[in-house]
Amino acid sequence: MTVLRIAIPLLIAAGVCAVAIPASSTATILKVVESAPSVDLTTGVFMPSAQGSGVFFGGMRSPQGNPRGFAMGFEDFPTGAAGPAANSTLALAFGSGPRIVAQSAGVSRRGAPRPLLGGTGPYLGARGVETHSSSHGKYEHTITYTLPAKGTPRMRENYVMRLGKAVTVERGGTGGVGNGRLLGGTFTTPTGEAAGTYAINSVLVYLYSGGLYEWYVGDATYTFVDGSTLRAVGPYQRATSAAAGALAASGRVVASGTGRYQGMRGQVVVSPVNADSTSTHSFTLVK
Repeated sequence: MTVLRIAIPLLIAAGVCAVAIPASSTATILKVVESAPSVDLTTGVFMPSAQGSGVFFGGMRSPQGNPRGFAMGFEDFPTGAAGPAANSTLALAFGSGPRIVAQSAGVSRRGAPRPLLGGTGPYLGARGVETHSSSHGKYEHTITYTLPAKGTPRMRENYVMRLGKAVTVERGGTGGVGNGRLLGGTFTTPTGEAAGTYAINSVLVYLYSGGLYEWYVGDATYTFVDGSTLRAVGPYQRATSAAAGALAASGRVVASGTGRYQGMRGQVVVSPVNADSTSTHSFTLVK
């Protein structure tokens, strides 16, 4: 994969979020190295008073050089290039396996901690921080995290999602990279009882080989009939079934909940969309 580094002073602006780092005696440390990512800025970023955003996508390796997957994310500039960035999101996708997502309200200085929203697979329920440093066109991400105690009960729920028509929000990026994708729908229990509504706001961060597949980072809200909610954030792939590298299913981080899900976190695994525009969303939650 060819990548391009564009020098963007705004992406290393000075917003710092104070985060409590887990004690080293109970925390696990994971390090990954991101090769210089491709960076795409929408047209608005170059206009001092216009709203814009920036996205990035790059390969990810272990410190020993072994391929680990992809690192991706985005940052918004609500008041234009001259103003602060907001909603800085980093998503680590370990191939077709686990995900880790970190997010802060502003752009962090190099090395400043960014809170984890959580993880999937072996990182399910993770809490902690991500820090990063750069050298010679590479970024090292250090994840310091703790997991729920062994034996913590897990709640599992499955729902059938019926998706509506997607709406694209044009943002002027090259080939559509940086565009938003808004999608809503309804969901039921596996036996067909109405269970709630669904909405996801995603950003296209990478387009592969003429659209064979696309990588997005999405922020989804599930609103249940009793008013409870779950929020899921993370990377996902849209692909033709024959595309090389296409994923059979994707996991997203459940970052928070309200109502009967208050204090819950975990993962949701999303199956490929069927011909009738339905897919299964399988939750695993811990508290």
